[in-house]
Amino acid sequence: MAIPIIAAASPVAAVGTLLQSSIRLEREQWLPHEALGERRLKRLRQTLARARRTRFYRAALDAAGLDPATMSLDDLSRMPLVDRQVIARNGIEAFLSTRPDDLVHVFTSGSTGTPGHFMRSRIEEADYSARWWRVYAAYGCSMWDAQVNVAITDKPDRPGAITMLRRMGVLPRVERVASDAPPHQVLERVVATHPPILTGYAGAIEALADHVLSTGARIEPPRAVFCTAMEVTDRCLELAEQAFRAPAVDVYVTNEFGVLAWSCPVRRDLLHVNDDAFVFEVLGPEGQPVPDGTLGELVITSLGLSAMPLIRYRMGDMAAKVADRCECGRGLGLITRVHGRTAHAIRRASGALITTPFVTSLFGRAHAHEWVRGFQVREEPGRRLRFLINVRREPSDHQRTALTTSVERAVGEEFQISIEVVDNIPLAPSGKRQFVVPLAS
Repeated sequence: MAIPIIAAASPVAAVGTLLQSSIRLEREQWLPHEALGERRLKRLRQTLARARRTRFYRAALDAAGLDPATMSLDDLSRMPLVDRQVIARNGIEAFLSTRPDDLVHVFTSGSTGTPGHFMRSRIEEADYSARWWRVYAAYGCSMWDAQVNVAITDKPDRPGAITMLRRMGVLPRVERVASDAPPHQVLERVVATHPPILTGYAGAIEALADHVLSTGARIEPPRAVFCTAMEVTDRCLELAEQAFRAPAVDVYVTNEFGVLAWSCPVRRDLLHVNDDAFVFEVLGPEGQPVPDGTLGELVITSLGLSAMPLIRYRMGDMAAKVADRCECGRGLGLITRVHGRTAHAIRRASGALITTPFVTSLFGRAHAHEWVRGFQVREEPGRRLRFLINVRREPSDHQRTALTTSVERAVGEEFQISIEVVDNIPLAPSGKRQFVVPLAS
């Protein structure tokens, strides 16, 4: 991966980068893990050399006494951690290695409380798109496939090669459907479109799949269903595969970086990380690395962003590294599925976290998914947890008792529990479903 040219890129150059990156990514994932490690180190040094042109990273490298040309992966830990607050405090100009005139503006919703503002070149946008194609190809899809995307519909298309090709009719347009639209309306659009690719926010996909199963609707199966945004639960993937009769894929994607990791076609419970394009760290509460298999906060260094480098960027998301090499043959590393955000977890007295997968498991043990359509857990003052539940039908006394028992056995000694049936659980302003809402600090 050469350092991208930052000067204003022509549409032809962006399309060329898109095609070249797609070919490279398809081949590179099959390299041995050790060979990918060598490329990762080379790219890290190139990235840091470019980052030295920014005010923030030049000061950080000088303060740590680091020379990009000789740095090791272990030396990366001597660089400061960065997040949205650090960027806002220093100003975005401190992170730019080039003039902002021809860069693409990228904004995040602020689901952690602080909206983000980032910038990248059109060449980098093309590389962002190519990583999506790597995921599609792993599940038998291609760039020529039409798709329905159930997400936010009022976000403008960012300038880039993909947008240009779609507007020219070279690639099919994406049919967008609002994530907060009633499931029957979403289903109508999917039935009318017959998309080979169905993608969208996990909460919206889960609601659609539940509607398909409860109504007995029959649709032409897509090649795959790609679930994104916030936590992708076991329940979401199970319902999607039943409803659409197609593989359901967990894609860990962010506005800052694009696709970071995605479900392995062979080991579906684990995610392959695109560690030919990123350095993944998993850190504990004090910022120290945690052993493989231990849940921690993901910290990401991009090896392809040069206009606005992002080095040791705190995602606020939790997962664990997996040391195994995958039998699918890819040299890419593995992580567990993402367990939610540190800002969207409730801390127990022991320091352990109550996360979405943990809560989902409590519903599973009680077989409550038979009558529970959706849920949200809210922490309130006085060590109280309110379980808000939207039901598909009124539960029996036995079903209510089973759920209450499951919850109280798990957290009842630390929290006062209430389980409340509500008509509606509103989505966050970003259009995503937030399953766990901790007490505001």
